[in-house]
Amino acid sequence: MSAWVPRVLLALAVIAIASGIISIAVGNGGPGAPALIGGVNDVQRIIGGIHQDDAYLGPDDAEVTITVFNDVQCRPCASYEIDVVDPLVEEYARTGEARLEFRHFSVAPNDTTLAAIASEAAGVQDRQWQYLDTFVRNQEAIGGEAVDEEILREVAEAVPQLEVDEWERDYDDPASEERVRDDAMLADELELPAGPAVVVSGPGGQRQLIESPSFDDVQAAVEDVS
Repeated sequence: MSAWVPRVLLALAVIAIASGIISIAVGNGGPGAPALIGGVNDVQRIIGGIHQDDAYLGPDDAEVTITVFNDVQCRPCASYEIDVVDPLVEEYARTGEARLEFRHFSVAPNDTTLAAIASEAAGVQDRQWQYLDTFVRNQEAIGGEAVDEEILREVAEAVPQLEVDEWERDYDDPASEERVRDDAMLADELELPAGPAVVVSGPGGQRQLIESPSFDDVQAAVEDVS
């Protein structure tokens, strides 16, 4: 046998092993698949341990409710969620001074998005806030990729204590989409313009804030209605 034959076989073995490692690293989606999931620890730091009931976050008996209308599938809206809404969670829901409520408000012509339905499905297990916050933190990773059920499942798998099989059943349940449509109808009744908005309700009345209100705007409204 020629001396070079073992060397060729060795080289082929190395290539096969390397290919296997690459396949495991990138998964079935291949090298172009979205690099999910990030920000999970940040989400748990902000939301973990706070009482949650479907769309509500914070104590049930809070006198003030901060209702956020936002589109989790809109990239600029994702920045609003991280920069303004997350600090509101820490300031009010975690301290018990107020409870937050999330309403899905599509800024596109349609009144439902797949990410909104997926978030509502997670809400059945009281994990809606973790789901939507994880989703928005991965908008950049998703990039130009179309949001599909594979991406939505990846997000679901990253949410602690979310039973994914149960989440899939609730995602397919028409009731989840119906709740998203109810949110859109409420936004329409309030005549909210496209874009993030906040409605603050309390003993002193209600304040409606539009056009991506700042943390300070919301804080002032909370003081007004308290």
